[in-house]
Amino acid sequence: MKKLSSRSLALASASGYLVVSILIGTALVTTQKQEPRALNTPNDYNNDYNRTTAWPTVTTRTTRTTRTTTTTTEAVDYRLVSGPSGLVTAIPNSWTVSQGDVATVQIARSSAWPGFELRFGGAPPENPQLSLFQRISAAHEAKTGKNSYSMESLRDTTLRGYPSVKWSYTTAPNGVAQFCTGAWWEANGVEYVLFVVSPPSGRAQAEKMLSLMTTHAKP
Repeated sequence: MKKLSSRSLALASASGYLVVSILIGTALVTTQKQEPRALNTPNDYNNDYNRTTAWPTVTTRTTRTTRTTTTTTEAVDYRLVSGPSGLVTAIPNSWTVSQGDVATVQIARSSAWPGFELRFGGAPPENPQLSLFQRISAAHEAKTGKNSYSMESLRDTTLRGYPSVKWSYTTAPNGVAQFCTGAWWEANGVEYVLFVVSPPSGRAQAEKMLSLMTTHAKP
């Protein structure tokens, strides 16, 4: 199978191509839940351990003297799924996982939510002498000037103590405008990625979906 380098992982997971699903939920607040024990094989996560979280809808009304905010919640089922290089993350229960364009990236879609994609994967870095931020910055540079690419944020951070990078931007591959947001982190010699694609109007939902994926991500 085709091996994906670290720089290629960033580009493949972040590459723009015509998407076929969109999230119509609202903002996500993850409830506290006990994490399941690891099973004998990572693939066991694909069908077991369904969980439920809350997606709040926030409504704000303003009068001349007061501003009132009301929050209601809707239960959303999700499940843990396994990915390349021992990756575990969470996706909505009704979404279907398929192989991406390369062996080290998988994609989740839902026909009920057209226009959204969740991508997740992992691969050893091609240039481990470079920091994770340097490698993702190189992917940013490779996209500059192409497909109406515009970076919104690119920052160095941590995820559960591991070096991590958060990258968000807009692009328009094939003339289709997209908002993209992702989290990369490096653990045990592997560069992992969780990445969400949405239309520009779905950026709030995209960020909340990424929050769901990172909250339950392992390692």
